[in-house]
Amino acid sequence: MPPASRPLMLVGALQGVVLWFLWHAADTPHWPQGVPLLMGALLWAALAVPAAIYLSENSGLGRGRRLQLVLGVGALYLLFGAYAGWLGDPVDAMERQPRLIGPYGSFAHVLAVLVLGFILVPLVAGREHGRWHYPKLFQLAWRNALLGTSVVAITGLFWAVLYAGAMLMKSLGLSFVFELIREPVFAFPVTGIVVGAVFAQGHARAELLANLRHYWLALNAWLLPLLLGFGVMWVVALPLTGLDVLLGTRSAAFILLWFSALAVLFLNCAWQDGRHELTYPRWLAGCVRYAWITLPVLTAVAGWALWLRIDQYGLTEERNWAVFIWLLAAGYALGYAVSLLPALQRRVMPNSDAGTWMGSVASTNILITLITLVCLGLLASPLADPRRLAVNDQVARLLNGQVAPAEFDYGYLRWRADRWGTRALQQLASARGDARTADIAARARQSLAQTNRWGGPEQPKANAVLTRDEARRRIRQLQGPGVTPALPDSLVDALRMPKRRSVTTCLHPQHVCSVWMQDFNEDGQSEALVMVGYSTGSDAPADARLFAQYGEDWRAVGDIHGMGSLTAWEEGIRSGKIRLLQPDWKDVELNGQRKSIIPARD
Repeated sequence: MPPASRPLMLVGALQGVVLWFLWHAADTPHWPQGVPLLMGALLWAALAVPAAIYLSENSGLGRGRRLQLVLGVGALYLLFGAYAGWLGDPVDAMERQPRLIGPYGSFAHVLAVLVLGFILVPLVAGREHGRWHYPKLFQLAWRNALLGTSVVAITGLFWAVLYAGAMLMKSLGLSFVFELIREPVFAFPVTGIVVGAVFAQGHARAELLANLRHYWLALNAWLLPLLLGFGVMWVVALPLTGLDVLLGTRSAAFILLWFSALAVLFLNCAWQDGRHELTYPRWLAGCVRYAWITLPVLTAVAGWALWLRIDQYGLTEERNWAVFIWLLAAGYALGYAVSLLPALQRRVMPNSDAGTWMGSVASTNILITLITLVCLGLLASPLADPRRLAVNDQVARLLNGQVAPAEFDYGYLRWRADRWGTRALQQLASARGDARTADIAARARQSLAQTNRWGGPEQPKANAVLTRDEARRRIRQLQGPGVTPALPDSLVDALRMPKRRSVTTCLHPQHVCSVWMQDFNEDGQSEALVMVGYSTGSDAPADARLFAQYGEDWRAVGDIHGMGSLTAWEEGIRSGKIRLLQPDWKDVELNGQRKSIIPARD
C-alpha cells in the first residue's frame, strides 16, 4: 500500500475498534448499553466522522475548514444518534421487545441522515469566495457517489474471498480461519481497514473515476429524450382519459414522482457541470427543452393525488416522506422550466446563464440542495419526525370520530412508531369518557400488553387485560331466525382467555368479532360459530371457528376457511338466508380413522 493510504487505513482501524466496543457493550451487556442516548450518539458519530474524513479527502478544503467540517458533522450526528437512542429507549417494561431494524434508528431515519451527510460534504467544499462553485460541487458529489459504490462492492468481495478461503481450509479439517473471521473482534477492525484502504485507492485514481463518470453520464443522457417523449404523450392523453383511471391505480403519486425522479436524474446526466459540449444535436436539444414543460404538469397532478390520499386517510410516515419528495420534485420541475423563459430566468436567477441550454439547472440544483439539507435535518429531528407527525394526525382522527375504534392501526403505534407510538398508546389507554372512549382505551391497553407483534399464542395475555364486560361489548352477537340464546359468560371468558388449542383473534384490537349461537349437531345444546374479520373493509376475508361447550369449558371443534366477506355472512344470518345442511354422504370409519367422502366432479 502507498504511504498516502496509511492515514485513511488508520481511521478505518480506529472506527472498527470503536464499533466493536459498542457491539460488545450491546451484546454483553455493559456500559454504555444501559444508556440508550449515549449508545446511539456514539454509534452514529462512529459511523459519520470517518465517512466525513473519507468524503472530504482531496476536496480542496484547507486543513482548518476540513477540521471544522469533520467536527461539525461529528457534533450533528451525536445529536441525531442521541435522538435515535431516545426513540428506542423503552418507555416502560412492557415495551421491551425485539425490533425489526434495530434500537438506534428506523430504516427511513438512517437513510435520511445518510443522504444528509452525503450532500453536506460537497456543499461545504463547493463554496469558494462567498459563493458556490457549481462545477466543483458537481464533481465532488459524483466522485463521492462512485467512491461509495466501489467501497461497498470491494468490501463485499473481500469478505467473499475470506469466506471462500476459510471454507477451503475447513474442507481439510483446518477450521481456525473460519472461526477467526467470525469473531467480531476481528471482523470490525479488518472491515474498517479495508474500507479506508479502498477509499485511499479511489482518491489516488481520481482520473479513473472521472472517466467512469463521463462514460456513465453520457449513456444515461440518451434516456432523457425517450422518457420525456412518454411525458408528452401522457400530457396529451390526460384530457381524453381524465384522472379517474390514474387515481384508480391507488398509487398515482408514486408513479408520477418516480417518473419525475428519473427525468431529473437524466437531465443532470445530460447537463453535467454545464461546461461540457452539448450532448444532443441542436434540434433534439430544443425538443428536450420544450418537452420539459410536461414535468410541472406531472408534479401538479402528483401533488393533487397525494393530497386526496392524505385528506381521505390522514398522514402516515410514508406519506410524510412522500410530501417531502413531492416538494423536491416540484422544485426541480419548476426550476428547470424557468430556463424556457430567459427574461424570467435573469430576474429570479441572476447568477445563471440565460443564454445556454437549460441554463437554470445549476442555480436550481444548489437551491434544492439547500432545501433538502434543511428538510432532512428537520425530518431526522423531533421537530418534524415523520413518525411523530403521523402518530399525532392518526390519533387526532381517531379521537375526532373520523376513524372507528376497530379500524385504527394500533399495531403501528405499538411496533413501528417507536417511542412516539408507545406514548400515544399510553395516553389512549388512560383516557376516560363515553362508551366509545372506553372502547378505544381497552384496545390501547391490549396493544400495550402485547409482547409479540404477530399475536399467536401470546395474544391471550393481551386479551386478559379486558374485563368480561369490555369483551362482551366488543363481540357482535348475530340474531338469526327463531330464538337466539344469550351469550353465556363462560363463552366470553373462553374468547377472552382461550386455551392454546382454542386460540382465536376474535378480540384482537384491529379485528371485528361476530358470534352466531346455534345448535349445529342437533344435540339440544347451542354451539357458537365465532367469525373474525379485519375491520379495514366490508369485503375483507373472514375466518370462523366453531366452539362447543363441555361443562363450563368451551373447546374449538372445527373451522371454516375461505368464508369470503364477513359482512355477507352477517347479513345472511340476520336475514335467514343461511341454512344448516346434513352432508349428502356419511363418513366412514375404520380402525379408529374417520374419512369423509368427497363428491366426484364427473
